[in-house]
Amino acid sequence: MHNPYRVIVAGAGLGGLALAHGLRNQGLDVAVYERDAHPGARPQGYRIQLDEPGLTGLEHCVSPPLFRLCLATAGSPPARISVRNRHLDALADKAALRGSPAGDGQGPLAFNRPTLRQVMLAGLRDHVHYGARLTAYRHEADGTVTAHFADGRTASADLLVGADGVNSTVRRALLPEARIEDAGLRLIYGKVPLTGSARADVPPWVFDSIFTVVTGGPGHPHVGLGPVEFNARPEQAGPAHVPPVALSPVDDYVACMVGAPSDHPAVPPFEVLRALTPAQLRDVTREVLVGEWHEDVHHLLDLWDTHSLFALRISTAVPVPAWESRPVTLIGDAIHAMSPVLAMGANTALRDAGELTHAIAGAVGRGERLVDAVRAYENRMTDYAFSIVTDSRRTGQQRVGQRWIPPAESPLIGQGYMSLWSGV
Repeated sequence: MHNPYRVIVAGAGLGGLALAHGLRNQGLDVAVYERDAHPGARPQGYRIQLDEPGLTGLEHCVSPPLFRLCLATAGSPPARISVRNRHLDALADKAALRGSPAGDGQGPLAFNRPTLRQVMLAGLRDHVHYGARLTAYRHEADGTVTAHFADGRTASADLLVGADGVNSTVRRALLPEARIEDAGLRLIYGKVPLTGSARADVPPWVFDSIFTVVTGGPGHPHVGLGPVEFNARPEQAGPAHVPPVALSPVDDYVACMVGAPSDHPAVPPFEVLRALTPAQLRDVTREVLVGEWHEDVHHLLDLWDTHSLFALRISTAVPVPAWESRPVTLIGDAIHAMSPVLAMGANTALRDAGELTHAIAGAVGRGERLVDAVRAYENRMTDYAFSIVTDSRRTGQQRVGQRWIPPAESPLIGQGYMSLWSGV
């Protein structure tokens, strides 16, 4: 064993970065390896919603000043989740989860995902290695793990953590029996800008809830809307941090997404959908939302920033039986990708980071092996995470017609899967 312990995190998403912060704060030697060439190499989505589980996990991992910066660059819409029919009649309206770690009783928060990621990269820049696509790993005789990357690089550590998303290389090697299913939903995602006088053009009911679903019913299209109005401008809050953190300017916006079953006649196969231009994606949504949709819905789509549009396909994990713990483990979508309807994908990934940090800190303090910490974490994680996966699947089937697509019809290859609604 080594002192300090060495940990490799595969994947620089929110969960992987949070874990890197948490373990470094516990004195471990952590290196993050990310397949993308740089942080902005591909679309990372826009809005995410963090409730108590995610906020608690984030607070447990990052330093107090960085956590305060995360909160400062969030938005605080009304803590309600609304569901309306296509005529905008209310079907459900309930309070969202409350109780933030800030101790002020504040409800869930809306974050701009790229901004949150920039904050979390602060203090880790020398520890994140880009252009490093993990291809395999090998267990060594001394109990360590060697990671192999596509460019020929190798790295050894006492623990390898797969935070590498739905198409996880680590999961395929560790749990080849684990399955990820196509949920039968396709999504076109974009932003409605709120700059200048544009906010007045958005129907007021959009701002009444942290997230609103306008649904045509199970098996029919739906629209999701989530406002992001920053408590503090990122480009101002970042430089005010000590030490300063450079954050890209971002204007307020409404995340706006149109979802439809994969077999909807206006929705092409995903490989075709993903290759369409933003203008063509806009045309698809017009064909999807035909019929008696309220004029406000069509007006919102007229306000879309066409250049912001991209397509996604939704997936969900199949719970797996308990496995033998090794010096390799998984967090986030790499192990428990879930339907987005409960908005718990990012929340659960950040909870994973906090739980694993806590387990490792306890093991190190007691002089135990890291694999003992991994076992404790996996026992807890599989209990809470897969119950959420099941609940998300059930709610998705009831609310938007989520369904199972046989693997032979929908091979999970390449990019394009994301846990969504407020989890993107």
